[in-house]
Amino acid sequence: MIHDRYFFLNVILLAIGTLAIRGSFIAFSGKIKNSEKLRELFSYIPAAILPAFIFPATFFHRGIVESIYGKERVLILIASGIVFFFVRSTLLIISLGLVLLYVATTISTI
Repeated sequence: MIHDRYFFLNVILLAIGTLAIRGSFIAFSGKIKNSEKLRELFSYIPAAILPAFIFPATFFHRGIVESIYGKERVLILIASGIVFFFVRSTLLIISLGLVLLYVATTISTI
């Protein structure tokens, strides 16, 4: 299992690296001419980076709900994905995921 410090250090370094790369393109965008295809490619990068943060937090976390073998985050991720397919609201899905995680961990401690 991954240690918490190691995991959070990697997440922070990935976030800093991603922001530095994206920031450099924003900072130098007036000086460098990019093609339209390259601009379109870079518009998809945040969507590609998001799973790099979500999946480790889901699968490397040691859950506390013993009835589902500590995999409450996996079930919440699947439920949120299904709801997102129909709703398409990022704010609603983040809120739903947080509420479901709170409920799952609260019920298990009762």
